[in-house]
Parts: sequence; C-alpha cells; structure tokens
Amino acid sequence: MVAAIEGNMSWLITGASGQLGKSLIEHLEERGAFYTGLTKGDLDISSPVTKEKIINLNPSVIVNCAAYTLVDQAESERALAAKVNVSGAKHVALAAKELGVPLIHISTDYVFSGQRNTPWKTTDKTEPVSQYGRTKLEGEKCIQDIYPEHSLILRTAWLYGPFGKNFAKTILKKALSTKDELRVVDDQIGQPTSTLDLARQTYEAVTNGIPAGVYHATNSGEATWYEFAQEILSLSGEPTSRIRPIQSSEYQTPAKRPSYSVLDHAEWQNTTVPAMDNWKLALERAFPLIMRETKKELNLD
Repeated sequence: MVAAIEGNMSWLITGASGQLGKSLIEHLEERGAFYTGLTKGDLDISSPVTKEKIINLNPSVIVNCAAYTLVDQAESERALAAKVNVSGAKHVALAAKELGVPLIHISTDYVFSGQRNTPWKTTDKTEPVSQYGRTKLEGEKCIQDIYPEHSLILRTAWLYGPFGKNFAKTILKKALSTKDELRVVDDQIGQPTSTLDLARQTYEAVTNGIPAGVYHATNSGEATWYEFAQEILSLSGEPTSRIRPIQSSEYQTPAKRPSYSVLDHAEWQNTTVPAMDNWKLALERAFPLIMRETKKELNLD
C-alpha cells in the first residue's frame, strides 16, 4: 500500500523540465501543494550522488519523471539509455526506500512486443523490441526488487500536452505554418494520453493511497497515429483531407515500434481512483492549451 499524502507534505519531481514534469508541477500548484521540481541540470539521476541529494531534500513523495526517451537514438546510445533508465531508477528507488516515502515511477508501453490485437494486461509477458523498451523494463525491475512495498509503476503511452515536444504539437505546427500534405502512419494502434490527465491521475493515485504495484495509466479507447492526427486537425479547424495515411514500412526508423500498444486498465478497479477518460475527451480538454503554446512557439500570437 502506498500511504496517502496530505496536502501540506512535499513532493519531489525529477525530470521537471519534461512535458509530464511540467504538467505535474502545474497541477500541484493548482492544488496548492508543496513541491520541488528538479531538472536534469539540477539532478542527473544516473549520477551516483542522486540518492544522497534526494535524501537531503527529505520529500514526502517522489515522482520519477526523469528518463532517457529518445527511442531511435537509444539504439546507438545503448549505454547512455541504460545509465539513465536503469541505474537512474535504481538510485531513486534506494533514496525512496531509505526515506520510507512513496515512489511513483513513470514507465512505458514499450515494455511489450506489440504483437497482438487485444489490450495488454499488467500481468502479460513483457518482451520489448527496442533498446528504449528494454532499459525501461530493467528500470521497472530495479524498483520492484528494491522497494516494491511503496512503489507505483505507471506505464503510459503516446504522451502529448502543451509543454515540450510531442506528436500533437508537431502536427499542429505543420498544419498552422505550412500548406504541406501531412503523411501519418495508420498501422500502429495505441492510446493518445494527455499529460494533463496523467498528472491528475498521478496526484489522485498518491493522495488516495492506492495499493503499490504496476498500473497502466493511459487514456482509454484506441486510435492510430493517423486517427489521432485527424482529431487534432479537426479541433484546429484545418481540413483533415490534408493528412494522408501511410504504412510503417514507408516511414522507417532505427527502433522498432509496437504495432499494437493498447493497455488494459483493470487494476484501477481495485482502487478508489477510476481509470483515465477516453482519449478524444482528454484531447478536447487539453487542446486550447496546446493551441496556445503552439502559436506562442510559432510566434503567431
């Protein structure tokens, strides 16, 4: 069981400059919660001094958003990806254990092979097909070996939001700044997941003290990247006819992607926190903020 955290206790967010870290910090501010957000410049979790630095901050709860997430680059930077995603996870887990505080670790759908057409359960065999997926799975195992009693592993997928780089903002930028045809893969299926929704889910999971373990934390429903892009253009007022569906074979990448990475949400039924909303509803809620930030970055305001 992960002990419920009272509002006057302190949160420590690693990877605070990433898209999820920023959304989580924004949510904590809205809730009036105390927090410390550490960017990579503040804390490189792959460093051996990580444990000591975290212990000195004495947080009440740790959310590890820090990760090596360059999926294609991980194929050639294998040691670096492992250093961050495996050694980094170990350092954070050791600190949380010594402090005796809840640890929330963000993981990924890439721990699965993607070779099926039914939602992946948390109990299904993990069989990553990329170096990124392998390192994230090893990070999960480190945490479960070191500190299973007070750790939540939240596997998410297809993250997007108003901050940082992500698919939704990339599509929107191209739609707003060019008249080009947009070619988008239509044979990979997953769950577009809003960082705003995941930040809220993380907060609720901690404050409600849900049981420790592995959870799938994605928005519900499913879509291809092409369908996701269509929804983005529809909300922007741009014609969806600008998007052309293509096959993965037409868009080769160094790392293999799971062709089907829809995640099952059954574990949430055993908690007081419901599973996350449908992806279309989440996108509609987040879209005004995404549009605002995208226009700002394009100097269109």
